[in-house]
Amino acid sequence: MNVMHGPILQPEFTSDARPGNPFATRYTRPGAIPPLDRHGTPLDVATLASRLDAVTAAAIEGPHGHGKSTLLFALAATLHAMGKPVRIVRLRDWHDACTASIAIATAPHGTAVFVDGWERLGLLAGPMRLVARVLRRRLLVTSHRPTGLPVLWKCATTPALLRAIVARVPDHGGAVNEMDIDAAFQRHSGNVRDAVSDLYDTIERRSRLPRTALPS
Repeated sequence: MNVMHGPILQPEFTSDARPGNPFATRYTRPGAIPPLDRHGTPLDVATLASRLDAVTAAAIEGPHGHGKSTLLFALAATLHAMGKPVRIVRLRDWHDACTASIAIATAPHGTAVFVDGWERLGLLAGPMRLVARVLRRRLLVTSHRPTGLPVLWKCATTPALLRAIVARVPDHGGAVNEMDIDAAFQRHSGNVRDAVSDLYDTIERRSRLPRTALPS
């Protein structure tokens, strides 16, 4: 489990083998591209941060790879810029519940605690929410399933969103086209994170082909 606080607002990733690939994680990870709605339009993160400031707990919901973590980290950066303390907890599985509860308990007064991967707590989510409420910690979670918390934003994806993401990465020189983008979206059932990885592999594969073999 990772616990981040202070100015550390971006998750850590290992480097890609080929940094020249425009779909490398350094170009697509949370923070590299702003949160976008299902149409590919940038979200008004400041307004969402204001809504969050008016509640004690909220959730960002949506399936795997639909942009929940991207939005969570953008909200953390916005609150941090406003001078409001934020602590981010990234969960791997329910075994992290104890460490997560300690992170919530030791957060300074007035800290907003963001929990990425809330559904991994399973039946322990209820007690964790109680700990946050008793200690008066503002709570924002991401989850693949309904949490019973007010929904701050429900993430959804479309091929238009994936195309907007592709438009924001470094120029790929025509190595992929709209048919490639739409096919990747369909292959991964709307999971844009996996679709971006698919496009990364497409460019890696095509970079090894003779130029005459590349698609027009």
